[in-house]
Amino acid sequence: MREFELIGKAKELFRVERKDVIVGIDDDCALVDVGTMLALTTDCLHEKTDFPRGIKPEEVGHLALAVNLSDLAGCGAKPLFFLYTITLSNRWIDNFERLLKGMKNLADKYNVAIVGGDTDFGDELHISGFAIGKAERFVGRDGAKVGDKICVTGLLGKAQLSLEQLMNGLGRDEIAYPDSLFKPEPKVEEGLRIAEHANSMTDISDSLAISLHQIAKASGVGIKIYEEKIPLDHLTRFVDYKKALELFLYSGGDYELVFTSKKPEYLEIGEVVEGEGVWMVRRNGKVEEIEFKGYTHI
Repeated sequence: MREFELIGKAKELFRVERKDVIVGIDDDCALVDVGTMLALTTDCLHEKTDFPRGIKPEEVGHLALAVNLSDLAGCGAKPLFFLYTITLSNRWIDNFERLLKGMKNLADKYNVAIVGGDTDFGDELHISGFAIGKAERFVGRDGAKVGDKICVTGLLGKAQLSLEQLMNGLGRDEIAYPDSLFKPEPKVEEGLRIAEHANSMTDISDSLAISLHQIAKASGVGIKIYEEKIPLDHLTRFVDYKKALELFLYSGGDYELVFTSKKPEYLEIGEVVEGEGVWMVRRNGKVEEIEFKGYTHI
């Protein structure tokens, strides 16, 4: 997972000791105090690794904003403003307006103002976004408490399953969950509601396993999840049980939220315990370590 090694280097280099910087690098968002608590996040997408075959221009625009809104949702911030930087290749120039319309449709849904951007030209479509939100109660990855329940807002593995079906030759109208792959919905309203009681939270972009490891490490706790509590019916209709469990744990792109709280809701799958690491209790009682692995961008 070289991406996270690079993030670690940036975290060390840009370590900030300022009263107006509450949270810096290595959470879903930074948090700064400018009289109001603002959550800041940025994310980038490029054609070769982030846009599946058959994606529509409107869906590209939707996705570029959605990944940033998901970061804000992952810390309980209300999204306010968005800026973009788009590098267009020749094949995308004529679809530029359609791309922006997809972005605008999602922005309008959550009352986000797209207040500026930059457009350039290159060999591959690339979009970077910068989003700003207001945090009434910022929830980071570092607040998990022993005794908290581990919950997720929805079913996982749908995007990766659909991507693998697409790569194996199925059309976009034949894959299991096309909306999960082409047009994922950021859990903005859920994040705001969960932030009222959660002790820690993050969005699941790279995998559940990675997100749980990030919470466990940042909070100085251990995490146990229970196989018997993991719902897999939505996946076993298409793959065998072993593959379904792997998809649920280790695939990315679903943009659900995982959080810890004394007030469980949505799908409760485990608990925070003393110790370190992330573990799964199998149906037979055997305890196995969950690896730090998932979707990688490079």
